[in-house]
Amino acid sequence: MGTKPKSIPTQAPPSPGRVTEGLRATIADPRARPGAFIRLRVTGGVRGESYDFEYRIDAEGREAGHLRDELKGRRAEKGMADAPASDPARFAALVRALDLEALMRSDTPAGGFPPDSIVGRLEVSDGEKTASFLFLADEKQARRAMRAAPAALGSAIDSLFGAAARYLNIEDVRP
Repeated sequence: MGTKPKSIPTQAPPSPGRVTEGLRATIADPRARPGAFIRLRVTGGVRGESYDFEYRIDAEGREAGHLRDELKGRRAEKGMADAPASDPARFAALVRALDLEALMRSDTPAGGFPPDSIVGRLEVSDGEKTASFLFLADEKQARRAMRAAPAALGSAIDSLFGAAARYLNIEDVRP
């Protein structure tokens, strides 16, 4: 008789070296890994006060994003077709702004967030392998739940919220 596992993984562990090396290769030659991307997705809240946000940038520097914030009455959306011409330097600058090694070592919670929380997922992909990081996106909720994001993840989130705010032409896109 076999034994059952005590827990079931909710996300695949990232492959730090592979994703990091792949992103560095992407910076050197974006055409070599056209599927590489960074995406920040944040959703949650209660009916009438929901928050829905996504920002994505690919290896060619093409961006897309949207924000629907019922509580603060904010809405914005831009697709890749609305973006200026591709610019791989935008992607490279964002990747360089992230501390990839520290980010990949971040020990983030795999779930179990309080009900109605605003939860974020950061995905970093070299086009072949993707590392995902879950976090409570509302800083007040994170403090109350004692689930603050590790420093490297917090810094990455700040960089991406900043890039998204510039792209969507909104002063602050945070929940």
